[in-house]
Amino acid sequence: MNLYAKEVKKVFARRGRGGEFCVLFPADLTLTAGKLVEITGRSGSGKSTLLQILGGLLQPTAGQVLLDDTALYTLGDGALSRLRNRHIGVIPQGHTALRSLSVAENVMLPARLYQKSGAGEKGDTSPGEDALKARAVELLNMVGIGDLAEEEPTQLSGGELRRVAIARSLMQQPEVLLADEPTGDLDDENTQRVLKLLRQYADDGAAVLLVTHEGTAAAYADEVYEMSAGVLRLKASGTC
Repeated sequence: MNLYAKEVKKVFARRGRGGEFCVLFPADLTLTAGKLVEITGRSGSGKSTLLQILGGLLQPTAGQVLLDDTALYTLGDGALSRLRNRHIGVIPQGHTALRSLSVAENVMLPARLYQKSGAGEKGDTSPGEDALKARAVELLNMVGIGDLAEEEPTQLSGGELRRVAIARSLMQQPEVLLADEPTGDLDDENTQRVLKLLRQYADDGAAVLLVTHEGTAAAYADEVYEMSAGVLRLKASGTC
């Protein structure tokens, strides 16, 4: 699958001051299956806003986003949620693990959201549930924290929680992966682990977007864009 942004724009109202603020000027971007695209830029430049629009999480003021031939923002809330769950993985900034679930259960959550009635309930030991658990542990091993599968999120460091979010984003094997500063809390070794994982995921056929300040990430990208004051520009191509 490919993801297309066509003339997407985002304007916010200024609270208490009147007027509007354009955080994202009209932008075009194509995420192609098998390619990794990087966007760099300072904090507040509009990178995360664009990523959220691409992920179906933030309605643009103008323009459209298409997953192949499907326009995301013409769908109702339920249909859009199901499309995101099945086809688009998002690694958000910050720590988003649910404290009431174990690490493995947090990773399994996307696969449980739209299961058939009765599946995935507490105490369910069906083969389906076992397969989900095995998949979650496999992903946690891929990001180097398989031994923490049964821990509570409160017992994890910031970097470990970031890797939980990475594993969770891959649970449904999405065709599109959007990563917002996925290496923000990681040391050098784990930064390289994650960048290699994203590169491999693209090589395996997914369309991958990486929003990052990480200077070495460009070596893993097929195209590099720069965002400045809401304006997106192509910076480099064919760097991988």
